[in-house]
Formats: sequence, structure tokens, C-alpha cells
Amino acid sequence: MSERNFEATADEAVGTAADWKDMLRSVRAALQTKTAKGIIFLIQFAASFLTLIYFKGVVQMAYRSLFYRLEIPAAQSTSFCVSLIFTLLGFGALMLFTRRQIVTRIVIMCAMPFYFPIFLFNYTHKVLIIPLAIFIVITYIGSGAGEGVKTILGAVYLMIYILGAFLFLTVQGAIQPNITETVVERGFSQQGSYRYSVVKVDDRADGHTYVAIEPNTCDLHYDDCTWYAKGYSKTIYLSRPKKDFKTEWSVKSRAEITRELLLINPYTTFTLNAEQMKKLGLDQGFTKEYKVTSLTRRQRKKLGIAIQKDLIGQTAEEAGLELKESTDTVTLTFAQMEELGLSPTLEKRLSSFSDENLATLGVPEQNDVLTVNGKVVFRQYIAVLERTYDSSNRSLTAFLESNDVPEINQPVARQGGHTDGQNSSAAADAADAAA
Repeated sequence: MSERNFEATADEAVGTAADWKDMLRSVRAALQTKTAKGIIFLIQFAASFLTLIYFKGVVQMAYRSLFYRLEIPAAQSTSFCVSLIFTLLGFGALMLFTRRQIVTRIVIMCAMPFYFPIFLFNYTHKVLIIPLAIFIVITYIGSGAGEGVKTILGAVYLMIYILGAFLFLTVQGAIQPNITETVVERGFSQQGSYRYSVVKVDDRADGHTYVAIEPNTCDLHYDDCTWYAKGYSKTIYLSRPKKDFKTEWSVKSRAEITRELLLINPYTTFTLNAEQMKKLGLDQGFTKEYKVTSLTRRQRKKLGIAIQKDLIGQTAEEAGLELKESTDTVTLTFAQMEELGLSPTLEKRLSSFSDENLATLGVPEQNDVLTVNGKVVFRQYIAVLERTYDSSNRSLTAFLESNDVPEINQPVARQGGHTDGQNSSAAADAADAAA
């Protein structure tokens, strides 16, 4: 290239750079106008509502941290971390762009308490904790709230974290005795509907061995991680002192188990709840007597009745209610019971169920059955009918369960035992008779 051509190219490059600078100055000047500022404000205000999606995600993760156990396989930890970082970068840019908007400021401040269970229960997962901690610090410091507000609330949140962790560890250690657990066997039922553990426990007595079962269908599966549900585990068999268990899973048909249970006890009875009664049409024409004193004052008022102690400074006629004696009873229909918040139930013998009735109630055609040392201790058939693993029967103290999964034959000393829970009388009778 000749010197003249080189100088021409250089002059052209300088001219282009000058043009860009002029354009940027023009854009900057345009943005300083009142109209442009108004447009930017509207864009920021509208975009700030997208931060509510992040807030919803934080609340959801806090709930899952309480009632689920997070597991990130080593092979997926990198992809999990990358996905999380890109997600946080997107929301971080959005929050910094809208940091002066009231919605964003509220989201940033209100999300802080919900981070506590995430850190408390998932501190072992560095691929989650480190990126999230950096994101929280940057968005909190960069939020549009006043410095005084951020300082005061920051101190309050820090105190909540410290006191919350202390109280959690104190309560967790206080409510259960010191024991040493050794998981000697762990696996799944033959159809994969349940997972089980055989655990030997050393305590101040002679120790004991128990079998715990939980559903394998309540977990949340994602590409990079799995949330395992807590609070469903039930101890279905326990032997004291400690001894070796020989477990065996099998599959039996619905009709076969029905015959077995009726052979063991022809009067086997199950208690149906309101939902099960509706499925079988047993809610139609169903009535039940209640003593008026067993109802609350509000429930009596809804029924248009009252007892003497309900009337304060007025008569029943003045209140528009019918006066009842404390010994009186009232007959309620199924609909009235549901309206009053009562829980209708009905005891029904197994012999009165048809196979179609059992199918309607959710009992599968093929059922997992567990035998321990030749003794039937668990039938899926009974667990379904008794709603053993329904979400309504989930333990409210599930968050106190340890997130650590001990290795097989690796003794673990911990503050906390197992979750007690038995298949009810029908299952116990069946198990004893089968032995």
C-alpha cells in the first residue's frame, strides 16, 4: 500500500470515528429530553414487573428447600451452574436497569428472608450457593433504595439469618434423642412406586431395626437436578432389639390381596374420607347426627340455631335463631358438613367393596408387597385405601429431616430419629396373621 493510500485510509477511519462520536452525542442529547426520559421511565416501569417472576422463583425454591432434598449429580453440576449463572445474569441486568422502580425495590427487599432456607438447607451445593450469593450482594447494593434503608434492613436480615440458623439447630437437636443410625439396605419396590431403607439404630437401650418406606412418585425431576420429597417416610416395621432383616418385594393382584385380607379377617374395615365417598357416590343421602355442643358458635349460627351461652344480652327470637338445649342433637347432610368445615367419614367393610369400587378408589391392578423375614409388613393396596402417602398426611416437620443421605453400612450419629408411622389396624392385623 502506498503512503498516499495509507493516509487516505487513516483519514477515513478518523472520519468514521468522529461520525460515531457525533451520533452518540446526538443520542445522549435526545435521551436528555423530557419526552425521552418519560419513555425510558415507562419502559423501566413495565420491565420492573418481570422481576416478580424472579420473586416467584425464589419463593418456590425456598419452599422446596424446606420440604424437598436437592440432589445435583456430579455429571450435571457444570450444566446446572451454567444455567443458573445465565438466569441470574438476565435477572440481574433487569434489576439493575429497573433498580429505581418501586416494584424492583420491593422485590429485592422482600426476597431477602426467602433466601434463608435456600442457604440453610443447600449449603453443600456450592454450584448453587456461590453464584446466588454474588447475585444477592450485587442486586442488594445496587438497588435504588436509600442507603439508610439498605443499611438498617441489611442488619435486620443478617440477624434473622444468624438467629434462624441457631434456633433451627437448637430445635432439631432438642426434639430428638441422640442415636446412631446405620443404613444396611436401600432400594426400590419391584414396580418402582416406592423406595425403602432398612436401618439399624443404636440408642441407650438395646437398639432396634426398622424398615421405612416412602413414595418414589412425589419427586421433582429436571435435566440437571432432582428434588426428593421429604415428609412422606413411614416406619412400617420395627423390631427391638436389633436383628438382621431379610426383605423381599413381590407383586400381587388387587383381587388376590382382597381374598387374603378377607381370609385373615372377614370384618376388615376401612374409613373413607369425603373425597373417597364422593368417588363411590356415598355422599348422596348421607347424614350424621351431631350434638349441638360439639359444634362451634359460628357453625351453630350458620345452621340458624343457638344454645343459651351463645346469646349475650338478647333472646333467640331477637337474634333470629332457634334456641336448642345443650343435650339436643342436629342431623346434618353431607353438603352441610362440608359447608361447616366438618370432615365426613364413613367406615365400610372390605367385603362390601366390589373390584370396580377398589379401582375407582385408586387401588392399582398390580400392587407392591413387602415381606420382612417371611412376614408381610406392607401392601400398596392398603396404603392407597388408607391414604398413607397422600399430601394431606405429609409431615409438617419435614424440614427438620436431615438432607444428608448416609452411605450403606456407614454409621451416622445424628440428632434425630426416624419418622414413626404405621399402616393402620387393617395392615397390622394382616401382617400379624400372615406371620
